[in-house]
Amino acid sequence: MFKYVITLTVVLAMLFSASLVFAHSRGIANAFFVDVPPTIDGDPNDPQWQERWAEFQAGDNATGPSMHMKPETTPDWFIFPETSPNRISRGNFDSDEDWSSEFGLLFDEEWLYYVMVVTDDVVFTDLNDDVVAQQGGPNAGNDEMWWMFDFEHDAPKIPKGDDDRDLAADPDCFYADGDIYLRYKVFTINDTTPACWLSLGTNPQGGTFFNQECTENVVTKVTNDGYVYEGKITFEEMYDGSKKPNLLPPVDGVVWGFDSTIDDHDVKGFGREGAISWASSFENDNMVCGFGDLLFVGTRAVTPQDKLPTTWGNLKQEAME
Repeated sequence: MFKYVITLTVVLAMLFSASLVFAHSRGIANAFFVDVPPTIDGDPNDPQWQERWAEFQAGDNATGPSMHMKPETTPDWFIFPETSPNRISRGNFDSDEDWSSEFGLLFDEEWLYYVMVVTDDVVFTDLNDDVVAQQGGPNAGNDEMWWMFDFEHDAPKIPKGDDDRDLAADPDCFYADGDIYLRYKVFTINDTTPACWLSLGTNPQGGTFFNQECTENVVTKVTNDGYVYEGKITFEEMYDGSKKPNLLPPVDGVVWGFDSTIDDHDVKGFGREGAISWASSFENDNMVCGFGDLLFVGTRAVTPQDKLPTTWGNLKQEAME
């Protein structure tokens, strides 16, 4: 009987662990724990990013995360290759040189860190003209980007191969209470200062609100072939904004639902040329049923220097007793 209980406990633990990692069969994105945070300055060459960059771009589900959006590349895991073969949600991109991106995610006990390296053949930094970022809001014309999260990752699992029009017609696939996305204006008024809004999806108290913490902690830097934006936001801010302040920061093995979308404006005074999503597609961009997996990986390293004072303190306490 005792052996049976132990065996059953081990099996259940293994099943629980597997459920954390393999929640969906969409794309995989990894957020790696970092002991020393990157400097938020728009430079993706910080060692914290470079140490993990190859892993961010490793491949598809079988070989690792595939953290990029490239019109000419359709990963094997993509949910709707039949109806959206190039993952473009709306509009058109001519090539990877016209617009494409690679991105990375890191975390610690308090912050989620993010960077996206964008290739863009036409970069405008003054499309908003006289519109003040906070007043103009995220709908003012300029390149925009979204990070989208489903903390519980509890949306219906729509099988790969279902038509994306069917997915868009499912009311359970829309944002629910507690789902959240961060919406960025990559450039604001005549400079490279980005702005950030927090959206609550269909939360009854929802809407899209300018977010001061997010805006103060994101930087855009123009490069020779596009731009980089880099930033961070606390888990506390995300949870408070989603009306779920009691959620705990993620730890090693936790999986969130995740998607990202970005659009491109190439002509001043006109609408966007196109928009592309990481996991979702033409009829269902940003719907939670099409989200992939964001897997949090790693814990804080314990060095001999960290451990020595605690060990020595325990030895002294035991000697006194």
